[in-house]
Amino acid sequence: MESTEIELSVPELFDRLLTAEDESDMDHYVRAIVSALGAESYVFVSMNPAESPESRLSHRFLIGCRPEWCQLYNANKWFMTDPFLDYSLSNTEPICGSQIEVTTQGQKDMLASAHENGFRSGFVVPVHTSDKWRIGVLYLGSELPEAEGEAIFTAKRMYFRSLALELLDWSTRTTKTEILLSRSITRKDLQVVSFLRNGFTAEDIAREMGVSVQTIYGIYKKIKEKFGVSHISEAVKFAEINGLLV
Repeated sequence: MESTEIELSVPELFDRLLTAEDESDMDHYVRAIVSALGAESYVFVSMNPAESPESRLSHRFLIGCRPEWCQLYNANKWFMTDPFLDYSLSNTEPICGSQIEVTTQGQKDMLASAHENGFRSGFVVPVHTSDKWRIGVLYLGSELPEAEGEAIFTAKRMYFRSLALELLDWSTRTTKTEILLSRSITRKDLQVVSFLRNGFTAEDIAREMGVSVQTIYGIYKKIKEKFGVSHISEAVKFAEINGLLV
């Protein structure tokens, strides 16, 4: 961190976060913010909740903790039974780690490992997009004893919640941009898919766009190729899952 940034207040660091140019910038300012608020480690993950936990194709991460912890988490497939993630799928209330019930040996092993790797005390901040097509989870950790660390997290929950929301917005924008660019999806493609989602037929779309029905069927073919689907109705589902129409 540059020396001139050491004296920045938390609101000023948020301002810098909003103008971050890339993932490295995001991580830089997230680390500065969580440190200023009393946390020592963080992990942010966003995902499509409809996706199977094992595939994790839509997952995006920002990692601000010991690499060993992430390696253990992946090696043991704790993402399959993570109690914090389970909580976040259906809740938006920030919660202390000690308040989340664990029921399996695997979950107990995960928590024991977390305690040894920078999350002796923890805080979980779930955030959802308005239609829940994508969710985010901000995990925060400290080496402080559980009661002491959780008291700090709880007192700063408003800031942590704001941070999680900004990170989800960033992740959503980034994911959408990557998909559009990598598949050469155009505004016209999305317009047609949006019409389909609203129940328009090919004839309806042709009339709305002032082209022939045959032209629309040609666009359907290109959309299916770009989206990697075999039927045009699957393109609508793909677009909804990946937030392309929002």
